[in-house]
This record gives sequence, structure tokens and C-alpha cells, in this order.
Amino acid sequence: MKISYKIVNVLSLCLLVSGCTSKEQTRDEFVQGLVEKMTLDEKVGQMTQVDKRMLDSESDIAKYFLGSLLSGGGSVPADNTPGGWVDMINSYQKQALSTRLKIPLIYGIDAVHGHNNVVGATVFPHNIGLGCSNNPDIVYKVNQATAVEVAATGLHWTFSPCITVPKDDRWGRQYEGFSESTEIVTRLTHAAITGYEDALDVFGGKKIAACAKHFIGDGGTTWETGSLQEGMHTYKIDRGNTKLTEEELRKIHLPPYLEAIKAGVKTIMISYNSWNGVKCHGSKFLINDLLKEELNFEGLVVTDWAGIDEIPGDYKSDIITSINAGIDLVMVPGALYGNSHYKTFIELLKESVEEGSIPLSRIDDAITRILRVKYDIGLFDDPYGKVDHASQVGSEKNRQVARNAVKMSMVLLKNELNVLPLKKNQKVTIVGSGANNLGMQNGGWTVEWQGRSTPDFKILDNNNDEKLDLSEVTSYFKSAYDAKYDAGSANGFFKNMDKDSDGDISMDEFKKSKLESPYQPSGTSILNAIEGAIDSEGLITYDPRAEDLSKGGVILAVVGENPYTEGVGDNPTIGLSSFDTAILERCYESGNKLVVVVLSGRPLIIEDHVSNWDGLIAAWLPGMAGEGVSDVLYGDYSPTGKLSYSWPKNTDQLPLNEGDAEYDPLFPFGYGLSY
Repeated sequence: MKISYKIVNVLSLCLLVSGCTSKEQTRDEFVQGLVEKMTLDEKVGQMTQVDKRMLDSESDIAKYFLGSLLSGGGSVPADNTPGGWVDMINSYQKQALSTRLKIPLIYGIDAVHGHNNVVGATVFPHNIGLGCSNNPDIVYKVNQATAVEVAATGLHWTFSPCITVPKDDRWGRQYEGFSESTEIVTRLTHAAITGYEDALDVFGGKKIAACAKHFIGDGGTTWETGSLQEGMHTYKIDRGNTKLTEEELRKIHLPPYLEAIKAGVKTIMISYNSWNGVKCHGSKFLINDLLKEELNFEGLVVTDWAGIDEIPGDYKSDIITSINAGIDLVMVPGALYGNSHYKTFIELLKESVEEGSIPLSRIDDAITRILRVKYDIGLFDDPYGKVDHASQVGSEKNRQVARNAVKMSMVLLKNELNVLPLKKNQKVTIVGSGANNLGMQNGGWTVEWQGRSTPDFKILDNNNDEKLDLSEVTSYFKSAYDAKYDAGSANGFFKNMDKDSDGDISMDEFKKSKLESPYQPSGTSILNAIEGAIDSEGLITYDPRAEDLSKGGVILAVVGENPYTEGVGDNPTIGLSSFDTAILERCYESGNKLVVVVLSGRPLIIEDHVSNWDGLIAAWLPGMAGEGVSDVLYGDYSPTGKLSYSWPKNTDQLPLNEGDAEYDPLFPFGYGLSY
């Protein structure tokens, strides 16, 4: 009997392998047939990715045989609803399918913590929180739910997960990484990839593509080696130089990519950073020799946004260097922000092939990889989105996944005399910039590239006269952003709300503006979540500026960072804002018990404050489901999160990571209490 079972198992395995081989052979024959039919113009078009905002005309998709479009942060349809996305992408797809060979577009987006560009989508905790859960199951569920919502809006590809290993808390992308630990990042990578790429049963097996990024060493750059100027912001570490030996690079930053390839990831994005002075986008050793040949990655290699532009030399030499290094698809993305026009890219790439600077064999390899991905996710069979699928966006099922993810990601760092969990029959005064600010809960990459701070009317109304003037708004933003304060943004915030241009914003104008520019209609702030969890009236007092703190009860201060991403978030001080610091000082003077919830994309410098706090929870950037924060605060869920990053005492220690020769953190890697 045992022998029979073994025979059956062997036969089953053979059939499985045979089936996979047969499918791959069918795919490869189909793709090869297409490649042989394609003209050089068609091949060059397939290697071109354009942000939809930068199209001169929709007809250019057909005219130039464009292979891919994307929506960068804030690149949304006029109707930024799930159905609006389906309609927009189908319109673009119709252009692609009108061409001679009818090769469909693949449309990509940064769905990095949910389908975060889409108003109404479920927005989950950023990776820093998921890393503190260290739970592959919840990572899988978060990414599977995200994949459902991406597919439901007609998109095909998410530029996620970020499997970086960040080593310096000052980096503006710290929160995009699961951990400073290579082991934790690697452990969560398989679930992150398969969560996105596994077949979606709700849509009959439809698939999307994931993108492991950024290859390689993006989290290991050295402070002050960044140089890009973005408006008033200088990138201090983002896109900088990673100074490591090859052995160190392989040990620290390569293992997550080995796991991603093992998981079957379809695409990998190259990083902006340099490795020992050489831009990754131009490194033949990293892309062709290491990634494609040594690691045998057979998927598609894509650049980051205008990534080839940072290679030394003129634009034509950038194209030649990057394509010969192994780049398959170039996120051009267009000329809106001063980068090269996609028509210029197309012209120069074609010219480079015709003159022999790029061999046709390299072009054919790139096209083969691009078409294989399109085939594998079913675009040739089912290229159009379906409006009726849009109902899956923001579903109650996905919202529950978000709530669970929030609960699992929170880290209890201090709990003097068991001040936590709070009791549902005790009086609590809630203060702080983050208590009723969904923008702070969500962080960057939410609706807009940099996210959007969403202070409520009450916190802005400094003199409590039920109207806002410009001085109140600018005063708030100055103290909330400190050195990152942007006067233009503050003035724009005010003018957009001052509908009648009379110099004052009424409550009605404030509400109307929020309706006209929706951010997260279904989001639940921490304040609203707590109010929803407490049945009795009069127990919760919202006093955002801590102006009327009576004796007795407990104060809950929700403080932290305003949203940012990439180099805009590079920050030498990473401390609390002067706004929140002033509020905390009032709390200390009151003599009441004080519980602090920190909303941040990294550990913040709090050494001078923490001795005054009875309770401390790191909530990171939990997203829209504030209910998960309330669940932990009130003991409906006992915290299980552990620090996936070391928490420094001061900036002189930075960068600080477990295993450093001089390791003396405020809270060590792996620390976390429970009830």
C-alpha cells in the first residue's frame, strides 16, 4: 500500500511538472511568434512606460505602440472613484488594442499600503507596522486584499512590495521597509509577493503582477550622500550612495530578492541609489550579471521614475547604458516635471539600436520579458477591466483585514502601573495633532504622492471663534512642520477652503471643501474610533490643544509626524513637532496620567519626554482603520507587536542597528510589551 501511495505521488508530481512545462512552452511559443512579427518601432514602444498625466494625446498609445502606462502618486482620473479608474484604463486599453498586433497595455501603480491612490480604497498599515507584526499571514492577507482592489479598478501591476533593509531612521522611506533586520524582511517577502500575485478567486482566477523593489541597497545609503533638490527640500540620504563591499551587499540586501525570485515575482524595480559611486540603473554587473544571470531572474526589470536620468552623461548615453545593463522597461515617464519627453526617449532608443549602440538581441530579450509578464497575468485573454468588479473596493471584508493588521502592528513600549488598557467607563481627554487627522494616520503614498495632512477645524481654530483666518492656519502649519514648513502649501490650503475669498473660513466652507476634495471618506480617525467604542456619553473629551485639562482622568495624547515620502522626508532631527511638544508640556503640568500614541514612519527622538509618560504605544502609520488602535488601547486586543527597528536615544547615535559595536538604544530591536 505504501508503494502504491508513492507511485501515485510521483505520478502526480510528474503531471504537475508536465502541466507547468506545457503552459510555459505554450506561452513562450506565443511570445516568440509575436516578437518575430514586431517592427523596431513596435518593440521600442513596448519598452516605454509613460505617466498618464504626460500623454500628449490618448492616440499616442496607438501611434507609438506604448507598452505601459502608470499612475504616479496623485496621478488619478477626473472621477477618482473605483468605477472612474476602470473607465479610464479601458479607454487607454482600447487604443493599445487598435494596433496591428493588438498587444495590450500593462498599467502600473504604487499600491504600497492598499490601493492608496484611489479614494474609497482600503488603506492598510505601512510596512514598518507590518514588520513589527512579523506575521507572514497578515502580510499575505493585506496584499491579497490589495490585489483584489487593484484588479477591481482595472489595473494590472503594483510597484510593491518594497523589500528594502533600511539602516538609517533619517531616511524618508524608512516606513516602506519591514525592518532593519535582513532576516525579518526575508521572512515576510514570500508572503508579500504571493499575496499580490496569487490568483484572485473572487474574479475567477484573475492575476496582477507584483514588483520587488528597489534593487539594490536602497536602505543602506549614507547620510549626506543624496543631492537631489525637490523644491525647498534637499535629499540628504534618499538616492544616495551605498558604501558596502560586495560581500556586505550580498549579506545584508540580497537575501530578500532571493526569496522574491523563489516566490515567483514577475517584476523587479531598480533603485535610484548608487553602489560605491555607480548608479544602480547603469550597473551591468548588478542587473545583468547578478540579477538575470546569477540569480536566473526571468521576469521584467523596470526602472524607477526617470531613474535612468541620474546616470552620468547625456540622455542618449543614459538610454544606451541602462538598456545594455539589462533594463527592460523604462519608466520615462514624460516631460511634466522637467524630465525628457517620451517621444524623445522613443526617438533616441530607436536611433541607438539602428546605429548598433544597443544590440537587437538585447531589445528582443527585453520584449520577451515584457510580453511574458503580460501573458502570465492574462492580459492577452482578458485585457479590459469590468465596472461591476469595482464594488470590491473598500469592502467590509478588506476593512476587517485592515483592522486586524493595525492591531498586530502596534507596539506597547511603556505601561507604568498598568495604565493600559484603558477602561471603558473612565474619563479620557484626547489631545494632540494626530488624534483626528487621517492624513497623519496614513502617511505618504495616500491619495497624493506626499500624502495630505488633514487637521480638523477645531485644532486650527486657535481662538475658538468658529472661523479660521490665514494667521491661524499658517501658525498651525509652522508649528506642525517646523523646518519642513512650506508657506506655499499653507497658503494654498487656506485659499482652497476660502470659497468666498473674504479672508475667513467658516465651518460650512471647511466641510464643503472636504467634500469637493475627498481624502478618505470611510476612514476612521483614532478619536472617532474611541468615540465609537465607548457607549456612555461624557466620558470622552476632545481638547486637541490641551487648553482645558481638569484634574483627574487620563490624558491620551496622539502625536507624531505629518506625512511625507522619499527625500522630502529625509530629516536630520526626527523629533516631535513644536506643536506637539507644547501640548505635551501642558499635559505634564496638569499632573494627570498620560498615555502617548506616536504616529510616525520611524522611531522618533523622545528621550527628553518619555519619563513623563505613563504609557507609550508606537502605532506607526496604521492607515484608515483607527478602530484597530482603539482595540489595543481598550484591551479588546492585547498587543503582540515587537520593534522591527531599534529605537535610538538621540540623533548622535544614528544610524543605529542591532549588532552595532556601540548599541545603547532607548528601546532595543525586538522589544515590545503586552497586557
